[in-house]
Amino acid sequence: MPRTILHIGAHKTATSYMQKKLALNVDLLRRRNIHYEPLDVFRKEFTRLLNSQRRVESEYVDELNEKAKTMTLLLSEENILGVPGDIIRKGRPYKSARERLERTSAFLRRPQKPAVFLSLREYSGFMVSMYSEYIRHREFVPFREYRALFEDSGFNWISLIEDVLAALPDAQLHIWDFADFRKIEKNVFEAMLGFDPDIFQNPEGPVRESFSDVAVRAFEALGTVIDHKDFKKLMGPISRQFPKGENYKAFDPIEPEAKEMLRARYQADLATISERWPDVTVIDKA
Repeated sequence: MPRTILHIGAHKTATSYMQKKLALNVDLLRRRNIHYEPLDVFRKEFTRLLNSQRRVESEYVDELNEKAKTMTLLLSEENILGVPGDIIRKGRPYKSARERLERTSAFLRRPQKPAVFLSLREYSGFMVSMYSEYIRHREFVPFREYRALFEDSGFNWISLIEDVLAALPDAQLHIWDFADFRKIEKNVFEAMLGFDPDIFQNPEGPVRESFSDVAVRAFEALGTVIDHKDFKKLMGPISRQFPKGENYKAFDPIEPEAKEMLRARYQADLATISERWPDVTVIDKA
């Protein structure tokens, strides 16, 4: 029976890698009666509709729903939850997640028991990676300002899961710890697709790396003295000149004591999630 599968992120948890792998194997998925909608098309035609406050008619959405009558519909898009800039514009990561998921469900004609997949990440790494993603695409702000907003927001995975399950109350939610992804990648894809993913072709080439500390320090020096357009032109050359690796350490500006506190809070939240929602499937190394 056709299903609806939603892989909704979170950001900076190997989503781009997973989307590349799904796109590379789209023909194999189709032979197994799974329709995977490529991210570039889906983001242009569907995700933009989530920003509208009114009902929008869309031939694209109608076509998706027609496919869903006979095929399993697989959608992978972290921007359904929101974007890294939410914390700057709205004061909290994924502040509109519930509303956006409700609109997603409405556009998809409220699928029964959608399978929802969400990766969680330890808070310090998530904060730094979201910051790097933000400055990659938007106006530069110093990390200390982004961090202050993040910490003041009180963001946690518990509240996000509350939003997901409030918007999609009959969802079959699957979660995993991003730190385990390399070890459990097969388990994640098998849970998502319902078959052994060893037959998949794997993406080649590098995955987009995070910035080095030297690169971000250069961005900070330039970001306050040149305009946004010129700054963006320099980001690529600077990040390539000072790549994260053996010669240049990764951008990691959080103090060890603060990092340890954030890690402890993350582990406590994972335990709370397991206790509060026993029906949520945790994909782990087992």
